[in-house]
Amino acid sequence: METILKTEMLTTRIDHDTKLAFTHICDEIGLSPSQAIKLFVHAVINYGGILFELKAKQPNELTANAILELSQGKGNAK
Repeated sequence: METILKTEMLTTRIDHDTKLAFTHICDEIGLSPSQAIKLFVHAVINYGGILFELKAKQPNELTANAILELSQGKGNAK
């Protein structure tokens, strides 16, 4: 006997250019955007988390030094 799974809809909003770029890449590899998202969801479940590192942007050396100077009270306000 065949098991029929109930499906749910997941909706998200992205900007137009991102959607076009994503759709183009999906077309190039022979997947619909929906299929690609389903693959990502299953990969996250199987991996037990996001498959790539997520971290905040870090300031470059010049900016980090300026932040350090300001935090030490050595900065000059203009």
